[in-house]
Amino acid sequence: MRLPAPCIAALFFPALAQAQDCSNGRYVVPNLFPAIDSIPAVEFGSNIAVDGTTQTLRMDIYAPANDALQDRPVVVVAFGGSFVQGDRGDVAPLCSQLARMGYVAVAPDYRVGFFFPNTSTTMHAVQRCVHDLKAAIRFLRKSVAENNNPYGIDPDRIIISGVSAGAIGALHLTYMNDPAELPAPLVADSAALGGMEGLSGNPGYSSVPMACVSLSGALMDTTWIHPGDQHFAGIHETGDGIVPCYTEQAYALGFPTGIVVSGDHDISLRMDHIGLPHCYLEYPGTGHVGYLDYDPVNSLAFVYQFLANEVCNQALACSDATSGVAEAVPTTTPLNLWPVPASEVLHLALDAPAHVHIVDAQGRSILEHALPQGTATLDVSALPNGLYVVQATGATVQTARLIISRE
Repeated sequence: MRLPAPCIAALFFPALAQAQDCSNGRYVVPNLFPAIDSIPAVEFGSNIAVDGTTQTLRMDIYAPANDALQDRPVVVVAFGGSFVQGDRGDVAPLCSQLARMGYVAVAPDYRVGFFFPNTSTTMHAVQRCVHDLKAAIRFLRKSVAENNNPYGIDPDRIIISGVSAGAIGALHLTYMNDPAELPAPLVADSAALGGMEGLSGNPGYSSVPMACVSLSGALMDTTWIHPGDQHFAGIHETGDGIVPCYTEQAYALGFPTGIVVSGDHDISLRMDHIGLPHCYLEYPGTGHVGYLDYDPVNSLAFVYQFLANEVCNQALACSDATSGVAEAVPTTTPLNLWPVPASEVLHLALDAPAHVHIVDAQGRSILEHALPQGTATLDVSALPNGLYVVQATGATVQTARLIISRE
């Protein structure tokens, strides 16, 4: 459904919804509020982690300082990291900027950790993310109903957003909302894991968002999107090799998952076909969320415009922004390394001098070396068995997956 039931009043009385806060540059002017308040590590739930232990889930909350308004819209921002790495601190700069524009911005945990990618494990990783994000939204609404609204939010204006894997979670939370839509690999243990809502906390409250923002995300099935569903804004690079812009097989850490997903371009097409208002901004190039580096002003202005239109119940003003012009788009090419699996030494063929990182499944840089052009040899004997990503940054960015195995 488009909105939680309490939003009906705002639909019938839009002037009331806008008069209190949609003026004087709020939600439009960057740095309208020069200072922000932040509340770190607010516990909102718990659930079984990837490694089988119990994980406490926390969120960081950002809000404009010295703000008299007490029913502010919320933007929940989920971090990226292929569902195996990343943390809520990764989206702190974006949350801080949103707070300076008048929003309450929330950066929640969701469960990440190493899993060997296949259809079932990858779908369960998405499910864990969705369940935890739903618990975060329910917690915010519970805080209003039971705790006298300590964060000064409007529970009827909560927008879900995310970057990369976080965007995948946000999209599935928003549009995979019918048990009949649950993919087959998730059906068998769905009841044990809490069904569509999950067991991460705060039952009894709605987890339905007002709208969805996707920064390089994807959805398993665009037919889950129906007329009257939530509005959407998406940004994607056409040659994204990590999360596809179009409809292609998804990869995790370079491994095929067997799952075909539709990126923001094809999500936009579905919305065109059914007449659902939305905004889509497209960049050329092979980067992944690279626009936040090479075109941050325009890409974020696109997001901010969409958010302002949504929370102020205005017609979307970004419908014509369907393509962006990338400047100095970074390219990513395969890195030639051998042997794979490796045990003691690793050889790399570098086209140019490069700074080489070996990153583990938790996102930690394990080895770093500045290496010259040509063939280089690295000692990897101290690395535990497992899956790694090797990235060489020089004239271009080259990446490859690495398996360490001594069995």
